[in-house]
Amino acid sequence: MEISLSKATEGKFKVSKINGGENLLKKLSSLGIYEGTEAEKILSYHHGPVVIKVLNSQVAIGRGMAEKIIVKKL
Repeated sequence: MEISLSKATEGKFKVSKINGGENLLKKLSSLGIYEGTEAEKILSYHHGPVVIKVLNSQVAIGRGMAEKIIVKKL
């Protein structure tokens, strides 16, 4: 089942789609997040950033960005 990153439960996932423009794609790509990336959601509250582990780094992204990242649980 595919769901937005902000709504996904903590655990490993694969990015299946990014619903955003060129600027969002560039920003996420610079963080190592693009379609096909495998990562792990570490921390997420109901408000504030979402913390994920990608490419041996922990990255915090805003909830608005996380809403546009569609993931599939592994």
